[in-house]
Amino acid sequence: MPGRSDIWGSINTLFEIGLEIYKLTHENHGKETANAAVKNAAKDTAVEKMTDGVLLISNEKEILIAVNKETANQLSDAARAMGTEKGEYLIYAGAAAAIPLYELSRTNSGVRDFIVSEESLRATLCGNYPEYVKTHNMNAPPENHITDADAPPYLFLQKQLDQAADSTRIEVNEFQASHEQSSAFDRGMTDDVLEMEL
Repeated sequence: MPGRSDIWGSINTLFEIGLEIYKLTHENHGKETANAAVKNAAKDTAVEKMTDGVLLISNEKEILIAVNKETANQLSDAARAMGTEKGEYLIYAGAAAAIPLYELSRTNSGVRDFIVSEESLRATLCGNYPEYVKTHNMNAPPENHITDADAPPYLFLQKQLDQAADSTRIEVNEFQASHEQSSAFDRGMTDDVLEMEL
C-alpha cells in the first residue's frame, strides 16, 4: 500500500496537470501551448469548472476538488482546515471534499448541480466528520441540520459513481476470468480422472 507521501505526490501531480489544463483551455482560450509532458498526462485527466473558483480534477483513480483562496473565504474554518494549500488553491481529496462541497452547495447552484446524491454526501459527512456535523447542527436552524442518511458514502459526485462502476466492472471481469480458468482446470481434472478410470 502506498505511503502518505506517495499518495500526496500523486495528488499534487494530478492537481498540477489539472490546473495546467484549466489554464490552457480557459486562460489561453484553448490555444495549444502545453508542453509534451502535460499533453501526454492530460489524456487521462479531466478538469471541470464547477463554478467560479472551484474545479473538479480527476483521472481514473483520483478525484480532487480545487477551491481558489478567494472562494475559500466563503467556507467555514473547518472546511478550510481540511484543504491542502497549493499555490492559489486549497485542494481536497477523497472524503475531505465533502465538507467544502456541502457548504458551497448550500449557496451555489453550480456546485449543487454536481452533487448527484445529497444522501451520500450526508452519509459521508456523518460517517467521517461527526464533530463537524455536531458543530454545524448546533449553529444551524433545525431545517438546515445535517442528518444521517441510509446511503453509501463517497458516491455524491457523478465521477465517484463512474469510478465505482468501473471498479465493479474490473472486479467482475477478474472474477469471470478466474472462474473460467477454474472451470477449465476442473474440466481438465475431470477428463484426467475419467481417462484414469477407463
